[in-house]
Amino acid sequence: MRAALGGDIAALLEILAPDVTVWTDGGGKRKPAGLRPVHGRDKAVRLFNAYASGRGPRAARDLEPRYRKVNGDDAAVLFQGGSPFAVMVLDLTPDGERVRGVYVVANPDKLGHVPGEEA
Repeated sequence: MRAALGGDIAALLEILAPDVTVWTDGGGKRKPAGLRPVHGRDKAVRLFNAYASGRGPRAARDLEPRYRKVNGDDAAVLFQGGSPFAVMVLDLTPDGERVRGVYVVANPDKLGHVPGEEA
């Protein structure tokens, strides 16, 4: 999370598997949320770097990560102003050393059940 939100490209290159895939779901209501998955470490790094640098529609500095269980999985819930903005779940390689999948849900219709910041 720190590498992605902070724009630490070297750290991202180290922790992302070469064949990582990033799935995003904004439901057409939130961006960034692509229509297609982003495949490959270089493309994933560019996506996270654009977001962290504020070139996306919402600067990462406006978001505060909190770690929660969401649907039984460990997740990072990104809050903006005390309300959930997005949920990120990471899928690790079998050895647990690298991230091979990133799932981001930012569709507000799907975040209603996520506990608030006080949880």
